Amino acid sequence: MRLYQILTLACTSIMISACASVAPIRDANNVNDKVRFNMDGRFSVQYVEKNTDKNLTGKMQWEETGRATDIILASPIGTAMASLHVTRNEAVLKTSSGEMYSEKTPEELLYRTLGYELPFSNLRKMVGTVNQPLADALSIDGWDVKVLQRFNNYNNLAKKLLISRQDPTPVTMTLFIDERSDAPDSK
Repeated sequence: MRLYQILTLACTSIMISACASVAPIRDANNVNDKVRFNMDGRFSVQYVEKNTDKNLTGKMQWEETGRATDIILASPIGTAMASLHVTRNEAVLKTSSGEMYSEKTPEELLYRTLGYELPFSNLRKMVGTVNQPLADALSIDGWDVKVLQRFNNYNNLAKKLLISRQDPTPVTMTLFIDERSDAPDSK
């Protein structure tokens, strides 16, 4: 089943049954569970499925701890559709209806559920860090990245990115970061 179909079913389930959150549970007293970086943004993905151009839009919340990266994908109006929990050894996707899928990497997982990959393993490198210069154009693991906008007062931090790849299937992702923890005045 394609993730788009799963996400559509998940949204319907939420609206019908007030489904519980897909956010991870953390231990606030454990140093490895403290959030080290987070960002909130919006995304748009253009891809081809069965020779037809498709689009998917939504919101994304990203949180990194010492143990894992947790990504919550939501509809444009903010309804949680799925969460992605990524550790060094595994990526787990949980839909809002409770269905779970796992693979070794987020790219393998998304390819299995969507039919195409998204660059979640390298997204943190693509958005930049305060202490390292961020080029206007990057190429990371076959993905072409263009920094279209940066945060004011933080030239190393991307605010808007265009991420694309042609092989094995054409995929373009636009990511607009609304807030990020390393740019305190971004709120």
